[in-house]
Amino acid sequence: MDAGDYRKSADALGGILADVTTRSHFENICSEAVHYELQAQFGDDYKNSGLYGFLLKKMAKAASDYVLSKNIGPRDFEDNLNEALGIVRSLRYAFVRDGSDNPSPNFWDNTANPIHKIRAKQVPYIDRSGLECAVDDYLALPYRSQALDRFLVRALIAVELYAFGDEMLNEKPLFGFPARSPLKQSHVLLGYLRALLLNAVLLGGIAALALWAASKGWIGETAAGWTTGICVALFVLLSALSTFGLPFAWRRQIKARREVSKLLLAMNTIYSELKSDGPISAQYIRDRSSSAAQDGVVWPAPLFAMLDDIIARTGRF
Repeated sequence: MDAGDYRKSADALGGILADVTTRSHFENICSEAVHYELQAQFGDDYKNSGLYGFLLKKMAKAASDYVLSKNIGPRDFEDNLNEALGIVRSLRYAFVRDGSDNPSPNFWDNTANPIHKIRAKQVPYIDRSGLECAVDDYLALPYRSQALDRFLVRALIAVELYAFGDEMLNEKPLFGFPARSPLKQSHVLLGYLRALLLNAVLLGGIAALALWAASKGWIGETAAGWTTGICVALFVLLSALSTFGLPFAWRRQIKARREVSKLLLAMNTIYSELKSDGPISAQYIRDRSSSAAQDGVVWPAPLFAMLDDIIARTGRF
């Protein structure tokens, strides 16, 4: 090997050592930044980093890998890092209610069954607008984190699942007004019987009042007879109309309840499928979400933007 070859080898080795040194330096910056962020949010004595720390670390690594691939200097790297950590911070704020006196790094329960939590009236707080803004900021970055990809997709599905489920399963109708949710409406048969009773009391009361007035001589017997006859005729007519419409109303109620249950099941199934620890096909989730949307689910608009972005990159997350 001549002097030129030695020089090339030395230069190559020097470049490798420089890269290793730079990477190690950036990793130290990431570690310190994540630690500082956790201290700022939870104090010096936080016991574990939880989901918040996990996402911070993944985003910090994504920012580090990006600047290393672009040969960006430390100063610009810190700007990229602060932007990445800021997105995770904003994301956490979307799940933590203002004034919460129980701050925790685990701001989201990934293992919970949404339907069970909704039925137990333990619907978690989610600021839909804040979540969508965090997604928008994330998609504006020139790099991605697979961990945040998955969390954001699950969160966007969860926000509609919890909102719709809470509306359908936990509605509290105002007194005297029927519930909007088909699952909370009283059975049409009960409504039919209630209407018959109400008509009987109202029209029967008018007829009885007319007969009583006739017995006192306040009105003539002919007028009392006509009043009673009209009340009986109205009761028979209203009862016939209600009886005729009962099967149709019953069928509509059954259909509406099935539709709501179908939508809840579809959303909950898609959400549950994202619990897998292995790679997930973004196209599969998009197809399932599109099918649910055709059935009536109103997904947050950023959901499809997220899925399309993942499909355009690797197709899995």
